[in-house]
Amino acid sequence: MQTPFSVRLLSSSVLGSVLLLTAVAAPASADQLRMVALSFPPLIYDDGGKPAGIAYDIVTEAMKAAGHSVTVEIMPWARALDTVREGGADAVFTAYKTPEREQFLNYSTQVLVPQVVSLFVAKDSAVSFDGDLSKLADRKFGVVNQISYGSIVDDAIKTGVLPAVEKSNDSDSNVKKLVSGRFDVMPSNRYVAQYFLKQAGALDKVKELTPAVQDIPSYIAFTKARDTGKLRDEFDAGVAAMKASGAYQQILDKYAR
Repeated sequence: MQTPFSVRLLSSSVLGSVLLLTAVAAPASADQLRMVALSFPPLIYDDGGKPAGIAYDIVTEAMKAAGHSVTVEIMPWARALDTVREGGADAVFTAYKTPEREQFLNYSTQVLVPQVVSLFVAKDSAVSFDGDLSKLADRKFGVVNQISYGSIVDDAIKTGVLPAVEKSNDSDSNVKKLVSGRFDVMPSNRYVAQYFLKQAGALDKVKELTPAVQDIPSYIAFTKARDTGKLRDEFDAGVAAMKASGAYQQILDKYAR
């Protein structure tokens, strides 16, 4: 599922099945929405038992304006997608838009948060990047299972331009594998990578290559297992109003300081 935000230090133990708010196993009522997400600091994370993050604040404020309250359950990304596909949740965030996902997800029109995807390598690595991924075909890449890294990286992996790929279940494990030398290159949202590197005490062991691979919009996406068109429209209207009033920028500024 981009603009510069500073990363807040919090425990990475929220990965897995962490409940940020009390969520139920079935879809929520009309004014009580159940949503799912991957722990993705600083976009969404657990702050001492309470939900926080740029995307979380934007989503809850936008839906509150339409009379909805929101509960969010953190889970592995693959399970989050399966849950919303089957209608067990009303929506998932933050999600990049892909043709495969559009088959079962009703994406917002308004961008939730723009994100920057970069490549990360060990500090002493000789790997360089000039914008052409095909030149890194002999390098092993590490990714998180079913996470999209935008069309450029996704297509390079799918078409075999990048043939050697190792998959992890979460960003924390992926970062640790990079530091330990399990693979050569890690594509990642810049701020997510910085967060987990700091958690691992490895900021000085890894470097970000330039240029960035892609600047990608991320969205909230509602289930297509039932008619969620009205919910999507309400979210779009809420975010548009927040952007017009300056409330959206205030949330970005809150986490950037």
